[in-house]
Amino acid sequence: MTTPAQVPFDLTHDVEYEVTRLLRRARLRGLGTIAQIHPELDFASYLLLVAISDAKPGGGGIRGSDLADAVSVHKSTVSRGIAQLERLGLVERVPDPTDGRARLISLTPVAAERIAAVQAARRATLARAIADWDEQDLDVLAQLLGRLNAGLERPVE
Repeated sequence: MTTPAQVPFDLTHDVEYEVTRLLRRARLRGLGTIAQIHPELDFASYLLLVAISDAKPGGGGIRGSDLADAVSVHKSTVSRGIAQLERLGLVERVPDPTDGRARLISLTPVAAERIAAVQAARRATLARAIADWDEQDLDVLAQLLGRLNAGLERPVE
């Protein structure tokens, strides 16, 4: 296994450059689609909305503290974001069936529908971009992206 010091600079530069380019493009597209969910939605609250959607596909909701952990922000930040999302009619707080004192945050039907439409459009865009790729290339890309994400998720020593 190579350490960062052993990776040739040009290779590191190319990878960093291409990942940055991909992330920049994704963020710009994300900013363009946020208004499709709600015209007053800001990017930070959009990220919370997507995390709620990803946390409990099919509904059920998520606790605020779990949401804060999922997006790596302080609970107070999540609380402010959830307040905005509630005001916009995109989330609701529902009783936790396992703990009557707790509340779960879940998407409203409108939010779930709009997020699904945005995700479908993104999948269609990706499908067009990789339409001429063969199965093996797609498998390799998925494996390498998985490894990259796992490496980026490891705690810094």
